[in-house]
Amino acid sequence: MTQQKLDPNVRLLRAMGIASLLWATTFVLSKGAWLGHPATLPGRIALAVIGIGGFVPVVFVYAQSIRMQDEFTQRMHLVALGIAYATIAVISYAADLLTQAGFIPAIPAVGLWALMTFVWFISMVLTSRYYR
Repeated sequence: MTQQKLDPNVRLLRAMGIASLLWATTFVLSKGAWLGHPATLPGRIALAVIGIGGFVPVVFVYAQSIRMQDEFTQRMHLVALGIAYATIAVISYAADLLTQAGFIPAIPAVGLWALMTFVWFISMVLTSRYYR
């Protein structure tokens, strides 16, 4: 019996789905208030490893998806990531100074990461409109 080869796009979508599900699961496990904050060092290490270990595959799968695209689209991603990086650099620097001055509370890193993802998405939309 011969095994059919899957289309690379289907394999990539499947990998994205699995990686996203893994990340969502480990995020809920590591951030869940019902889990509490482990008092022991091994418990804290395990919690950090679970959270980070579930996120790393997402980074690799999305990097793979960008590598599979043509050079023009890769350039658009590069421009969008540059815009997102610069935006978050300014926001995080300003937020740090405002926190030190006592104007705002500390901003969690996950909030900055989510904002960077949002800025990257908006930058991709605007970049694609600019170049086309």
